[in-house]
Amino acid sequence: MGSEKNQETPEVSNTKESSEKTKGPPDQVDSDHSQDDGQEEISTSSGLKVHGFENEMISLEKILKRRQSEDEFKAIGIVGELGVGKSTLCRALLNKNEVKTSFLPRIWVRMSKKSEAENSEEAVVKRMLECLGVDEEIIKSICMDNGRALDDKERLNALLYALHLQLNGKKYLIVLDDVWKEDEWYRDLSAAINRSYDWNERLAYGLPKGNGGTVIVTSRNKEVAKKMVGKEENIHNLLPLWNQESCWSIFTDTVEREKQVLNLMGQEDLEKAKKDLFEKCGGLPLAAKMMGKAMAEKLKEEAAAKAQVSVSVPVAERIETHDDGASGEGTGHVGDLQRSHIH
Repeated sequence: MGSEKNQETPEVSNTKESSEKTKGPPDQVDSDHSQDDGQEEISTSSGLKVHGFENEMISLEKILKRRQSEDEFKAIGIVGELGVGKSTLCRALLNKNEVKTSFLPRIWVRMSKKSEAENSEEAVVKRMLECLGVDEEIIKSICMDNGRALDDKERLNALLYALHLQLNGKKYLIVLDDVWKEDEWYRDLSAAINRSYDWNERLAYGLPKGNGGTVIVTSRNKEVAKKMVGKEENIHNLLPLWNQESCWSIFTDTVEREKQVLNLMGQEDLEKAKKDLFEKCGGLPLAAKMMGKAMAEKLKEEAAAKAQVSVSVPVAERIETHDDGASGEGTGHVGDLQRSHIH
């Protein structure tokens, strides 16, 4: 996901700023990359710069504002290959002051999980409720009815209804990050609840319409995203970085974050590193980040080796002096013992 400034993307980041039920710090959103062409600097909530995304940010903001009225619900898809920076673009967007003041709550839900159970519809809704600050015990109580455990359909009905109540009347912004599952349950997020249908039939029914709420979907699969957001005009295709200098900025930032300094390398080594980066990263921020980490590790090992050499010289000298003493040449003690023994 680009040159991420923190080590990992949080599975669920609570960015709700003014709710009595909010748990944890707001805006736990990190970065991958952005373009540095003298335009307004893009950064994340942690203040870290993003390289290569000025044009993409402008396009995404246009899509975000393109609605018939302020109260219209909006679903947006960001599509691109692994490592191109889809999540980063969303994180940078969530950190824009205009977005912060316009949308509340703002929540981030990572959709790709290791186990099938964690990827179930019920698990997704529970994560969304947790992100909104709903206590775990309350979520458990939602799944019960007078001490009786609800069946699967009833639980999903109750959870989606609870989600709807949490978001109702609010201009929310939800990021569903890395959606990969092609499932009818996710289709057409703009659909409103029809009382003749059960709540559990679609995720869309848990998302209130009419207050300007917005959902952003990131996915590697365009068809998956399109089924969720509908119109082609709501899809933003994210391509690898065309500006190689942006990749180099990601690379150098990564090295410096590891407390290493590239200018300790010779000019020839720097040019070689730059050439290798351009040939191998393919415009993918994640690749540039990984190469930066590898370079930082190399610099650490070289610095440790040099430090070891500088320390080992005086140590060797001390050992040599000690050996001389052991033979009776450097001190009187061992020689005295030897002479005493002879006597």
